[in-house]
Amino acid sequence: MGNPQTPPSTLNYTIPKGVLSIEAWAGNTPPGSYTDIGNCPSVEVEQTLERLPHYSSRSELRLRDANPIIQSEYTVRFTCDEIASANLNRFLMGSLSGSIISAFQNTELEWALKFVGDNPIGPSQTWEFWKGTLTPNGPLQLVGEEWMVMDFMFEGLADIDNNAGSPYFTVTYSSSSSSSSSVSSSSSSSSSSTG
Repeated sequence: MGNPQTPPSTLNYTIPKGVLSIEAWAGNTPPGSYTDIGNCPSVEVEQTLERLPHYSSRSELRLRDANPIIQSEYTVRFTCDEIASANLNRFLMGSLSGSIISAFQNTELEWALKFVGDNPIGPSQTWEFWKGTLTPNGPLQLVGEEWMVMDFMFEGLADIDNNAGSPYFTVTYSSSSSSSSSVSSSSSSSSSSTG
């Protein structure tokens, strides 16, 4: 809700909500549309940077005089609690045929993610993660007293061919107060045997 303000402003305080969508790449072709995967109680992105410090040897003490970044990567972790066949198929990295999932049949698929924020408080953004691998990020509880959830890890890959200016992901601030309608119109309701 609302647009970002120049700090300081209490209008920038945010309670994050939104819709996560996903689709598989078709070989070297990025997806043209995304599939809403349902309710996700948690979605988080983490950037990881590696630096190579340089030290001067011109005096008695080694003095660090440069510290460039030599590697950058990111990870998206998310939790889904809609145990639909398409979602379980992604979790099992399987092949879905009718009501049967054959596990570990599609372990080399590459995916794209799109998160459209719809915050009740604070400015919303659309996050587009161009390319990455998807793996389970923990056990799947088959018996328990709490809601069943699936934890996923999306490890980002650089999409230099299609997004050379920002090969990992982009973030776009929303100009409207609600983003839900744009998700519905851009999401595909059908799922393929790999999705």
